[in-house]
Amino acid sequence: MNKEIFADGISAIHVTGNLVRIDFLTVQPQLKSDNGQPVVEINQRLIMPLEGFIQSLSIQQDIVQKLINTGVIKQADPKATAEKEEDKI
Repeated sequence: MNKEIFADGISAIHVTGNLVRIDFLTVQPQLKSDNGQPVVEINQRLIMPLEGFIQSLSIQQDIVQKLINTGVIKQADPKATAEKEEDKI
């Protein structure tokens, strides 16, 4: 492996036929929007077959579960989340 790609997050995921396109974004803190927020720039796209995307999702779910099990992240309580959403209505 000789190339690394950094992204602050995913902007969008598009599925076209058997291909999945994942648009990555980075925050540009030196640039500000009209409301003073840092500008987000979409600067990389990963294109992969649907089968590979599904496999990568499974790997990510395994990692998230390990992080929950070790206490690195806390799992949201679905009931509490639903109650918060009802309060917004």
